[in-house]
Formats: sequence, C-alpha cells, structure tokens
Amino acid sequence: MAPLTKSFFSILLVFLIFTSCASDEEKKAAHFEKGVSYFEKGEYKSARLELKNAIQLDPKYTRAYEKLGETELKLGDAQGAFRAFSIVAELDPENVDAQVKLATFLLLARQFEETRQRLDKILNLEPDNVEALLLLGGLYGAENSLFDAEATFKKVLEIDSKKIQAYLGLARVLAAQGKIDDAESTLKQAVDIDSANLNARLALFNFYLREKKIDLAESTVKEIVADNPENANVSVIMGNFYLRQSKPGPAEAAYQKAVATDPTNVRYQMILAGFYNATDNKEKALATYRQALDAEPDNIQVMHAIARYYVDQNDVENAEAQIAAILEKRQSYFPTRVLKGELLAKKQEFDEALQIFNQLVGEEPDSSRVHYLKGLTHLGLRDLKSAKKSLTRAVELEPRNIRARLLLAEIYLRERDFELAQKETEKILQDQPGNYQARLILGNSYMFQKKTSEAWDTFQSLIQVAPENPVGYYRLGVLQQALRQYDDAMVNFDKALSLNPSLVDVFTSTIQVYAAQKQYHEALKKCDRQLALYKDNPAIAAVVQNLKGGLYLAQGNKKAAVESLETAIKDNSNYLRPYYTLARIYLDEKQEDKAIAQYKAVLEVNPDQPQPHMLLGVLYDAQKRFDLSEKHYRAALEIEPDFAAAANNLAYILSEQDKNLDEAMAFAQKAKGKLSDSPYVMDTLGWIYYKKGLYDLAIGEFSDALAKLPDNAAIVYHLGMAYHKKGDNDKARTELKKALSLDADFDGADEARKVLAEI
Repeated sequence: MAPLTKSFFSILLVFLIFTSCASDEEKKAAHFEKGVSYFEKGEYKSARLELKNAIQLDPKYTRAYEKLGETELKLGDAQGAFRAFSIVAELDPENVDAQVKLATFLLLARQFEETRQRLDKILNLEPDNVEALLLLGGLYGAENSLFDAEATFKKVLEIDSKKIQAYLGLARVLAAQGKIDDAESTLKQAVDIDSANLNARLALFNFYLREKKIDLAESTVKEIVADNPENANVSVIMGNFYLRQSKPGPAEAAYQKAVATDPTNVRYQMILAGFYNATDNKEKALATYRQALDAEPDNIQVMHAIARYYVDQNDVENAEAQIAAILEKRQSYFPTRVLKGELLAKKQEFDEALQIFNQLVGEEPDSSRVHYLKGLTHLGLRDLKSAKKSLTRAVELEPRNIRARLLLAEIYLRERDFELAQKETEKILQDQPGNYQARLILGNSYMFQKKTSEAWDTFQSLIQVAPENPVGYYRLGVLQQALRQYDDAMVNFDKALSLNPSLVDVFTSTIQVYAAQKQYHEALKKCDRQLALYKDNPAIAAVVQNLKGGLYLAQGNKKAAVESLETAIKDNSNYLRPYYTLARIYLDEKQEDKAIAQYKAVLEVNPDQPQPHMLLGVLYDAQKRFDLSEKHYRAALEIEPDFAAAANNLAYILSEQDKNLDEAMAFAQKAKGKLSDSPYVMDTLGWIYYKKGLYDLAIGEFSDALAKLPDNAAIVYHLGMAYHKKGDNDKARTELKKALSLDADFDGADEARKVLAEI
C-alpha cells in the first residue's frame, strides 16, 4: 500500500505543476488579449493595466511590452513608451521595429550619437529599412549635413517612390539649401502621388507661408478645407492663417466652422473664445467660454480659462469666485493655484502671493512661469535681490522667457548696471528682433553708457518699427537734448506731443530746451497754450504752472513765479516740486519769516486748510526747525489723512532724526500708495530702508528716483551711501563723486567727502 501511495502523490505533484503552468499561460494570454481589445477600443488606461498584468506573470513577454509601448504613446507617456521599447530591444535585439521606435525617441530628444548607434544597428540588419533611412535623413538634417540628408531621402524614394514622408523630408532639405523651386516641385509631386494625404498638402501650405507666397497659401488652405469638410482641425489652421494676416472676419468664420463641424468637442469652442479674447471682443469671448462650460460643466480646464479671462480683465470679484469654485473641486490644481497667486500680486497683496509661489516652487521647482511670477512679486515688495534671483532662475529654465528677461533688464537699468541691461536686451533681440520694449531698454542703456551712435541708431529703429508711438521720438529727443542739438530735439518732442499731447515728461523736456536757450518768452507762451488745452485736468495744469514758475524765476520775476507756484499747489496739493521751489525763493530772499507769518495768517482765517500747514512745514524744514515742521505736517494730515505730500515729508524728517523709523515707514508707504511715480517719495522710502539696514531695497528706490531726477545730488548721494553700506565700494565711489560734482554744498556733502576718503 505504501509504494502505491508514494507513486500516487508523485503523479499528483507533476499534474499540479503542469496545471499551474498551463493556468499561468492561460492567464497571461487572457490579460494580453484583453489588453489588445481595450487598445483597439481606445480604452488605453485599461489596456495598460491588462498588459502590465500579463508582464507580471511573464517578465520576458516581448509582445506585451511592444503593445504596452504603443499604449503608453497613446496615453502621452513618452518615458513609459521608451522604457517598454527598451525592454523589447533588450529581450530581442533583432526586433527592428522596437529599435526604430527607440531611435525615433532619441532623435526627438536630440541625442544624436545614441540615435546614430541605433540606426547603424538597424541598417546592418536591414540596409533598405525605409523607416530607419527616414530617421537617418532626419538626423543628417538636424546635424545640418544637408547633402547627406538629401542623398538619404532620395535613396528612400529609390526603394519606395510613393513614400510621402521622404518627399516631405527632401523638400525641407532642398529649401534649407536655398533650392526653393526644387522644394516646391517636390512637395507638389507628393500631393500628386497622394492627394488625400493631409500631411503633404499642409506641408505645401506651410511652404508657401514661409516663402511669403500668401495668395498660394490661401488658395491651398481653402482647397484643403473644402476637401476635408469633416475635419475641424483644418478649419482651425485656416483660422490661424487669416488671423496672422490680420483678417479677423475670415478668421472668425473659419473658427466658427470648426465649432460647427465638431460641436461636441469643447476644444474648438475654446479656440473660438481665445480668438474673441485676442481680438478684444470680450463679450463674445466670455459667452463662448460659457457655452463650453455648459457643454462640460466639470471641465476644469474650461473653468480655469474663464478664471484666466476674469483676471486679465481685472474683474477681481468674478475672478476670485471662479478660482474658489475650481479649487473647491480640485484643491491641488496647479494652474489655478498659480493664477490665484497672480491675482493676489495684481491686488498688491504681495505677502500672500509670495506664500503661494513659495509653495508652488517647492512642488514644481522647474516651472519657469512660477519663478517669473515669484520674481514679479519680489519686485512688488521692492526686494530687488530676491527678484533678480527668481527671474534669473526663470530664464535658466526657459531661456526664451522674454518677460522674465525684460524684467531683469529693467532691474539692471534701474540699478544703473547698464552693461548687464544691455546684455539681457541683446539676448531678447536675438529671439525677437522686433521687441519694442527690449529696444527701448537697449537704447537707454547705450545712452547712459554714453554710446551715442548706438543709442541714436536704436531710437531711430523704434521710430521705424512703430512710427505712431511717441516714445521713440521722445527718447531720441532726450539724446539730442543731452548733445545740445536743440533744434532737432524740439522737432522730435513736437512730434511726440502731436501723437499724444498728454505726455507730461515730453512737454517738460520741451520747456527745458527753451530754457537752455534762454527763450523764456516762447516757453511761457507754450505753457499758456498747454494750460488752455488742459484746463480741466488739474494734474497736468499743476505741472505746467510749476514749469511757468521756474521760467519766471529764471527771468528774475519772482512775484510771477510765486503766483504760478501757488497756483500749482492749488491745482494739485500733492505735487511736491512747487513747495520746494517756493521755499527756495523765500530762503534766497531771506523772507522765510515773512512767508511763515503770511501762511499763519491764512490759517487764522481758515484753520482747516492743509496746504498752508504743508508750506509751513517745508519752510521750517529749510530752517532745520524740525519740531515745528513735524507739528505742521501732522496738522496737515489730521485735516486730510490722505495728504501724501505731508506724509512723505513727515516720514523724511522722522528718518533724518532717527525718530521712530517704523512710524516713518508707515507714512512713507502711505505716500508711495498715492504718489507711486514721485521721485521724492521714492527717495524718502529708500532713505528709511537705508536707515533700517535694508540696502537692496534702498538701492531699488534710489535708482527709480534717479530715473526721474538723474541730476539730483541728494538722491545720488543716498544711492552712493547705500552702495557703501552694502560693501560695493566701486559703485559707492562713482555715485558719491557724481553727487559732489553736481552740487558741492548739498546736505550730506561733508559726509560724502568723508566716506570717499575712507574708501
């Protein structure tokens, strides 16, 4: 009985082993067949799962890896596909199809040496493998070996005279060699061979576009659309063509046709909405976005596009609501979180924006856009050092991030680092030769470096590129003014004003040219004409009255000067310059006590006027009676809490006496909120930053102020002191020397000499 039992169990064991093997084979085959079935039905995620199950049962299942590679391609996972085909090639080195796919990946990644090794392996096995030869032709083209590429594509056509891809490759190479007629003939031949081949016809259309044969391009794309009435994509291509040709009517019709052709696909509605947005048809844009959302209410991308629209329109309330709705559905949705940070920065809620961007950088450290927005936010916080760091990182990640480069160039210009500003703009212009802002920064960089001919050519190019933009004429006029070419400068200033009469800087430069030539009468007449033109615009009127005051002062007519300056103050009480000019007049005339008595008398009649308090504060400032000036600035602010000029001056005298720098900062920031473009306010805020040891922030403010008042000795001195405290003694020396050359006796001149002696 025992031997029988032993034999029975041996037979049973063998049976179980074979049954198990058979079962695994059956399971593997079943998973594979299911994977193929899902693939054919377009259910690629399910196909991936089944194929991976088959591979788990047999890690050397070559067919499953091949199908998995194709599935990963359908899912858009190029890395997954590359891994799958790499395993196929390892398991079956003579699997030519897998080797071709790997070579394709490597060529797309511009890994040329590895591509060549793969292709050599394939062509050793199959010298006439058409797919490998096509890749070899593409490789030669990428390496600019145009004649080798031409020979390779021609070899493919010898093997298969109807291979459309070879015609297209050959046409590209011929065009690159300058054989334009041969390239066109080759593309036409491809179309003749297979008139239904969309790639060939689109290649011919794009060829005509590149060669600027617009009529032929238009007729070609019309024929493509007519022959493919069910293909919405070709209608989009036609719409894009008309948009580039500045023909919004036909473009709109083409995009609408795409929507009508495939009405259930929101992609085409989104393209149409984007067109309306780009052509400033905002109502239609929003309506079309909403149609797309009605079709797919849970489509996060459509919801995000609507949020983006609201942010771009500065519709804060709707933008916030839409962003909140998206993040309620998908709390971690990265694009909308970026948009939320961008909206906060637009609202100048920079600290909150920075918190978001810091989180996003931690999650996606290689996002150039997030680094750019973070840099923009640091700039809002006046933290130039951090702004430069973030913007530099943005450019490292995406060298063609033009907005980041422009901001960097502007920062360098503001910091008076003109060589770096020049280098950044030159890099921009390599990619975008027509970029207006880059040319403007470059021209200013040249001018400040005293590269006169280069600046001249650059400003002239601005005029040629955009003859209706006044900026080019103005900057060229400023250069001519500096060169004392007054007649030419006046021609350009007048041209700029004819394009935009509201440009205060241009008008100011015009008056300066008259004053430099002592043509005071003509200058005053021009001021009066400007006042008549802008009698309903008190901000511009105040500037013009201040200019009149300066002209009268230059003529020695102090009575008329005082009248104009006081009128300027009435027109715009927050405009600082006339206060200082008035104070200087009284000081020069030794009449400050008389002026003080006059303004006190005004207050006795009407004590609720802030302007007399402001004037008294300025006069007491000049006498260095800071306790009294502080008293009157505070009185002015009690009467009018938003009196920015008083807030600025109070902040400055508090900082000068090192009295409560935090309170001084609060007043300075209040002034900056109201007078963001005032160089005096920038200087005050910068001086407080300096006192608090925030030297990078101080340098940013002083540099901004000097862009407006380049010859103000006190501000130049402040910039030099900030550089000195930061440890940049070369720049400190340059600025302090410049300050003393501008005015040997300004407040702080002795300290400037002392620091210069030390460094």
